[in-house]
Amino acid sequence: MTREELLKQQLTDEQRKILSDCSALYNRLPSDLKTKLEGLMHVFLHEVTFDREGFTEVTEEMRICVAAEACVLILNRGYDSYSQLRRVTISKDALKRDGEEWAGWAGRRDVSLQWDAVLHGMKQGNDNYNVILHEFAHVLDQADDAQAQSIPVHEGSVDRAKWEELLKREYPRIKAAYKVGRAHTIREYALSDEAEFFTCATESFFERPKELKKYNPEIYDILQDYYGLDPLPWSRAEEKRIEQKAQEWGKRKFIRLIWMGVSVTLMAVAMFLRVFEIVSDDFFIYFYPVWFLLIIWSQTKKS
Repeated sequence: MTREELLKQQLTDEQRKILSDCSALYNRLPSDLKTKLEGLMHVFLHEVTFDREGFTEVTEEMRICVAAEACVLILNRGYDSYSQLRRVTISKDALKRDGEEWAGWAGRRDVSLQWDAVLHGMKQGNDNYNVILHEFAHVLDQADDAQAQSIPVHEGSVDRAKWEELLKREYPRIKAAYKVGRAHTIREYALSDEAEFFTCATESFFERPKELKKYNPEIYDILQDYYGLDPLPWSRAEEKRIEQKAQEWGKRKFIRLIWMGVSVTLMAVAMFLRVFEIVSDDFFIYFYPVWFLLIIWSQTKKS
């Protein structure tokens, strides 16, 4: 099947459910971008080999989750951005190198990911930590020249000078912020090496766009131009959905309390009538089942 044919393919309902359950980022995407993402995912799954370490198999969940969030980065860049990529390895245990443990690492052709860390980052969605986004940003950074230096454009690009200037200006600002104990939108891991600036900035761009746009607009703008995406409206839409759900939950809770009050009042009236012998014991043979069903109904009623 050609790449053009693959780009027209859609996910199954089961595959979409995997993403709905696992990926906060996927759930934020507008419907048109989800459709575009599905096609890119089919190309990714067709052209990239999956291996595993410590697992008996690479599951459908693993393949779908990695493909989805990796392809978010190239939604408007196109699959050629991953033209060098050949293999993704999913590891059960932390990756070990030079006596240290890692959640992932990446070159131009190969990416290795520790699965538990991947799932944690996907499900949180706003903690500024996403292994897939981070490692595949490394792939993009190295795609043009095999160097990880946080300048993801080739030397002849009209944007090259802009990236060099940004790195020269903004990287020292991150260092200065953490040196005096001030927070920065981009997490402190970016200071471990200049190569981590672009990858950590990418995490912030997709996971904390509101903060990045407010406090570091130059970084946000250059990433928006590079990725051809603006995650800020996605974040606002998600906030609105959360607010609406909270309001709906509050309304349901209020209605349930009203029905509970009604049921308690009915019981009080029934007991009052019995005390004054206005009703007999036989009345309660019918009253108790009806009252009990009213309690159950009021607690399961949605609106």
